[in-house]
Amino acid sequence: MSIKIRERVYPETNTVTWQADIHVKLVDGRKIRERAKIPGATSRSAALKWARERERWLILHGHEKEEQQTKKKTKTKDGDGHELGAEAEARAPAKMPTLEEFSERFMTEYVLANRLKPSTVYNRKKYIRAYLVPNLGARPLDQIDEADVQRLKAKYAHQAPSSVNAILEVLGAMLRMGVEWGVIPTMPRIRKLKPQRHRFAYYDEVTYQRLVRAAGEIDERCLLAVLLGGDAGLRGGEIAALRLVNCDVKRGVLHVVENDWRGKVGLPKGNRTRQVVMTARLRKLLRAMKQRSEDHEARVITRSRGSGNPTLRVIVSLVRKAQRAAEMPQTGTHILRHTFCSRLAARGATPKAIQELAGHANSSTTDRYMHLAPSALRTAIALIEEESA
Repeated sequence: MSIKIRERVYPETNTVTWQADIHVKLVDGRKIRERAKIPGATSRSAALKWARERERWLILHGHEKEEQQTKKKTKTKDGDGHELGAEAEARAPAKMPTLEEFSERFMTEYVLANRLKPSTVYNRKKYIRAYLVPNLGARPLDQIDEADVQRLKAKYAHQAPSSVNAILEVLGAMLRMGVEWGVIPTMPRIRKLKPQRHRFAYYDEVTYQRLVRAAGEIDERCLLAVLLGGDAGLRGGEIAALRLVNCDVKRGVLHVVENDWRGKVGLPKGNRTRQVVMTARLRKLLRAMKQRSEDHEARVITRSRGSGNPTLRVIVSLVRKAQRAAEMPQTGTHILRHTFCSRLAARGATPKAIQELAGHANSSTTDRYMHLAPSALRTAIALIEEESA
């Protein structure tokens, strides 16, 4: 008899679960192995306590599924057309699902059951439908091996490493669930591609101020869209979801607590809410809006006709209208977020401050902007000058 306790960490949902693997040999010689997710466990000691109680129950009562199978009367037929008894049926191996068949259970019992963000649900469906099912859909789940993973990477070698890694991430999540649910005993090792260092576009100070002036000459909505991106660093969906009630003009703080994705409002990326200090011009603009408005639950930016909530497409169109007026190339809203982080780094803001204001989950994302920090560069050159003096 043995008990093994494992901790399972899921970065995509920021959750931790505990799993018990229990082996029991009964007095009649039967062996029972049960692998189960431990409900409500928050520590290894709590998980071990639950597993020991479950082990004692199995020794006394056996496995409830096994008992049900022996009592159940069925008329399952074998390959020759003869009816199988309950014992013979219990011994018959369960059919291994294909990846396509298992994907339906994965979406229902994992992705939807864990209430992942709408954008995550959409992306999981997209990668399964467009990449995994066409290549591995007919393969039994237990026959997917490392060679299949390598062929998948080779087929999409023309795509960026981040895109291929996103496909592998979904495949890995499916196979991990297959192991956890006892469908397959093990899963192949999935080696992701080394990500490339992304180059990002941003506006220098002169160009950005030109864009702000052009937006101000159009209308208030355009100016708000530009300032919320470039002066506050909000993502496009966060700009669309921002409400007046979350703009504390007395303290000069924006509470970024919602994100709008295709009309579905949820938490910002990474489920991380944050506070951003307003610049003086953004604060002045929002104070005037709050004084005029009677509905503080209303969105900061509305549709052109003044009714209905905006979408990301509305925010992008406002930014592009300002870019056209400033005679600049038309892009999306994210260049303003890059500009916000770059402006902070260029003025000597600490990496931790930039990470908190931008809501970066990982410091490695913030590090992309630190080459713009003049203080760090000057300090490095000063070390050389001290040696040569």
